[in-house]
Amino acid sequence: MSDHAERRQAIRRQLRERRAALSSIEQADVSAAVGTRLARIAALERAQVVAGYRAIRGEVRLDAALTHLHDRGAMVTVPRVSGDHMEFLPWTPASRTVAGSFGIDEPISGDPVPFSHHDVVLVPLVAFDEAGQRLGQGGGFYDRAIAAAGATCPLLIGVAHAFQQVDSVPVEAWDMPLDAVVTDERVHEFRTGCLS
Repeated sequence: MSDHAERRQAIRRQLRERRAALSSIEQADVSAAVGTRLARIAALERAQVVAGYRAIRGEVRLDAALTHLHDRGAMVTVPRVSGDHMEFLPWTPASRTVAGSFGIDEPISGDPVPFSHHDVVLVPLVAFDEAGQRLGQGGGFYDRAIAAAGATCPLLIGVAHAFQQVDSVPVEAWDMPLDAVVTDERVHEFRTGCLS
């Protein structure tokens, strides 16, 4: 394994351990703070189709934020892994789900919504830096979806704990940067004006 790959793995290991060590109260507090910040983002509040995710292993929980978006009339989707790619299926607070790939709750029914048909995608991550680079879980699912969307790519907003910010993400050629990241402490906007 190269030094570059080892650095990526070391960052993943360290931050996954830190997330796993959070208490349920800490998790709830962070999720509430992130939800409050998301609700103040104009581009998200006017979005008609929004992709979220179902949190696992200490990721910031989005269910309350997704419920808010659904209740105000947006179509909300969450990913389902199919082979080496993701498809995004409609989600509501009443959706029936089943633990799918990687133990993540996935909808069991509904027609997939193309990634490029979303206005905003809320993206989970392991680490991010001030340049908007993202380190994911390592499967490349989001990077492939983003790359395939090309010029029709939705607004990409990462969601993270503040401690997941690092000085510099060791970038690979296939890594796709984010437009913004929302944490429990602040909103990082990497593409000026994208959240307005």
